[in-house]
Amino acid sequence: MESIPTLESSRMRLFLTLQEESSTIETIEQVVSSDPAMAAKVVRLANSSFYRHTERHVGIQQALLTIGLDMVKCIALSMAVMESFGSDAILMKSLWRHSYTVGLVASLLGSSRFEKECLFTGGLLHDLGRMVLLCKAPEEYISLYERQGHWPDPALEQEALGLDHGCIGEMVAERWHFPPEVVRIIRRHHEPMDRLSALIYLTDQTVSRKEQGREPETFEHEDLLRRHLGEEYKELVNTVQHRYTTNSAIVENLG
Repeated sequence: MESIPTLESSRMRLFLTLQEESSTIETIEQVVSSDPAMAAKVVRLANSSFYRHTERHVGIQQALLTIGLDMVKCIALSMAVMESFGSDAILMKSLWRHSYTVGLVASLLGSSRFEKECLFTGGLLHDLGRMVLLCKAPEEYISLYERQGHWPDPALEQEALGLDHGCIGEMVAERWHFPPEVVRIIRRHHEPMDRLSALIYLTDQTVSRKEQGREPETFEHEDLLRRHLGEEYKELVNTVQHRYTTNSAIVENLG
């Protein structure tokens, strides 16, 4: 844990700036413009086929308005975290595509600005522990992945490594001073303990199965979904599936 750097980059400062309701488009443009790699990613996404409606190439300010501040926040936080780990492994890229999807889709399920913020950040970082394992123990973790043919479940991680990715993610998120609600999401996204972690669990499981070409028919912890979300969770599954489809083009362009 001590070898994992803190998040103090310009990208993290931009993410925190975006969290402030008083932030103006001029302030955000100034911060984005100071980071060439981020500016390039924002402009590239805004000019992608998903967003473009004219032949005119858009600059930074128009790009920010085109993709929206939530998307800029997604880029800023993900680039800040990726900078800390610096892994280009194929599995890491696959994990980020999944994380982008969960964060973007889950944020749409929030009933307030506070919930949307927590769901967005928690969704984007719910597999933070897996990112740590891919970076710090790649041979051991990839071996577990290959043994199961998909991401190892927490029980297998616990048996093989002594800790599961939720526990590891919790420790890193606390080290990085994320809000307690986000830390709980990261720790409990496989066994929800409240409404927010239940929404991430439902989104994560549904998206994972869609990525594997399977339909999300039943869930291991349906009792917990009912407890924290009520019977509406069944309708939420349909909502997540629809938004998974509509957000897939954005996620591809983020990669």
